[in-house]
Amino acid sequence: MGDGNLALRLKPVFTRAADAILQRQREDGAILMAPAAQPANSLIPYFSNLAAIGLVAAYPHTQNKAHLQAVTKWLRWYAAHMNPDGTIDDYRLQDGNLQPTGDCDSTDSYAATFLEALHHTVRASHDRQLLTALYPSAMKAVRAIRLTLQEDGLTWAKPTYRVKYLMDNVEVFRGWQSAAWLAQAMNRKSEAGSFKKSAERTIQAIESLLFLDGKGYYAMAMHENGVRETRLERWYPDVMAQLMAIAWLPASPRRKELFARLRKQFQDSWQTALEDGEVGVLVWWGMAATGAGDRAFAERVALRFAEDGVLNQPLSSPAEYGHILRICEELLSS
Repeated sequence: MGDGNLALRLKPVFTRAADAILQRQREDGAILMAPAAQPANSLIPYFSNLAAIGLVAAYPHTQNKAHLQAVTKWLRWYAAHMNPDGTIDDYRLQDGNLQPTGDCDSTDSYAATFLEALHHTVRASHDRQLLTALYPSAMKAVRAIRLTLQEDGLTWAKPTYRVKYLMDNVEVFRGWQSAAWLAQAMNRKSEAGSFKKSAERTIQAIESLLFLDGKGYYAMAMHENGVRETRLERWYPDVMAQLMAIAWLPASPRRKELFARLRKQFQDSWQTALEDGEVGVLVWWGMAATGAGDRAFAERVALRFAEDGVLNQPLSSPAEYGHILRICEELLSS
């Protein structure tokens, strides 16, 4: 377990990041992109799901039931606003009311992160009533993933955007795992087995179709014609996609080696982010460090968040606060 001194130094990070998410939640449970008091606002369910996962991660260390209650309210809001096919729209705040845009960035990642958020919440809260109430919504989310699931085990981003992204499919892998856990908790053994097989197919496809053996890293995307995007130069999506795979796929020698390479190759990038307190970049380096077992680097990132002023700057989405909470939780639990 993490040492007491580190826990003491990270305590204000837990508080600030969790409070920032709560400030973005409306009374009805919706988690917005900016503090709820701001009239110019929007809601992107994908980012709200990632914020919720972070709040759940914080709970064992904060023991603040308001965090679990906030996530539960969000999950119920999401479930109530799903489309019949299991997808969900982005929303704009207009005259105090949230209005659907009729579109979303992706259907696979939104659904997958909802499944993961529900899984983590039920596991932390032991709330059987929540599981029973939202299991039908979880199955709708499964259908949303299957909308674009292809025979090779990978998903397109959405029906109208036929690209198989590394980042999306990393999240889909985790979504299948969460669906299997939820089904098992409901004693739906056949469904659980099916979802486990889907998770296995997805990660096998990621490793066989997206990993570039000759280059030692992942293609960030594969198009409908089979052409892969293999650039590794820019921060987004090139490097960030690699870091997500390292952070959120199971630990492996391949990904540990990749992290060491990225640290060396993009040293100027992460050093500048550390110096400037660039949270949106640091969270991905921190999560990847925990995934690669580089505890010293992850601590370095987390302690930067604890320094005065770093978390006082407005962040681009509630997800970044969620990622901060995940890094801190991982450090104190390992």
